[in-house]
Amino acid sequence: MKLPPLAALRAFEALARLGKVNLAALELHVTHSAVSHQIRSLEEYLGLALVIRSKRSLTLTDEGRVYAYQIRQALGEIAGVTEKLLAKTKHPQLTVSVLPSYAMHWLLPRLHDFRAAHPELHLRLDSSMEFSHFGQGPLDGAIRFGHGQWPDVHCEALMGDSLLVVAARDFNHGVLPDTAQAVLELPLLHASESWPIWLGAAGVEGVRPHASLEFTDSTLMLEAVRLGHGVALTRRSIAHGLLQRGELVKLTEVEPAHASRYYLVWPTGRKPSAALSDLHHWLKDQIALYQDSLASCTQQNADPEVGALTVTQRS
Repeated sequence: MKLPPLAALRAFEALARLGKVNLAALELHVTHSAVSHQIRSLEEYLGLALVIRSKRSLTLTDEGRVYAYQIRQALGEIAGVTEKLLAKTKHPQLTVSVLPSYAMHWLLPRLHDFRAAHPELHLRLDSSMEFSHFGQGPLDGAIRFGHGQWPDVHCEALMGDSLLVVAARDFNHGVLPDTAQAVLELPLLHASESWPIWLGAAGVEGVRPHASLEFTDSTLMLEAVRLGHGVALTRRSIAHGLLQRGELVKLTEVEPAHASRYYLVWPTGRKPSAALSDLHHWLKDQIALYQDSLASCTQQNADPEVGALTVTQRS
């Protein structure tokens, strides 16, 4: 790469930003003449004039203004990545890619506990529905939902899930269905879940539900349900908090196990970092508590929205 001297770029950027040579010199802790010399050397390197010189000041040319703006952005980016690198050497960091719906509805409500146990750790959550490419960026691990047979990653099973149909408590003026056939007569909101699994568990065959409103993100779909746009098939893991708070209700007792599971993944051939291992152990403890709470609700029938729930086995 053909790059001008860094000292000359810093002197020119400081002059352009501060407007005066003496102010640039004070900021850089050099002499007035040193700033002038660096700017002249930069002009010689580029072969064009960046400033117009008078007896009392230096004024940027048109090319100089454009170049100064671009240099400021580049130097800012260098400063930013350097700061991140220095921070990483001083404090342990953990970057994890997480599905937006799982992060919003399951992980974040519990994350205070993890942060309290690891106050020294800088945690970065990368919210994405795309499968993680560990060669692109400083990613330690990812929480993904699926079959667990992805290439080039180690998959550690975390938790299963189940499917249920939900609606806002006051949807349809509070007249809510309790059978699969009645559910299908209402406006249906679709995201990514498979209706045939739920319908099969409900004993309904040969029906293909049509969406009145469709989403690519389950979080948006649940918000639409909460606002009364329709009813939706969703995962227990992301709807449970809304059900517990009474913002949504479960419409029928049908709740089959989901075909997919949540996994913690990281590249094969790479040992998980200590921070990722800490997160893994914490997740297993939280999942055990969550599953115990589901089992307790089922046994005591304390929550009418929970109903007859199929509890997945702990990982």
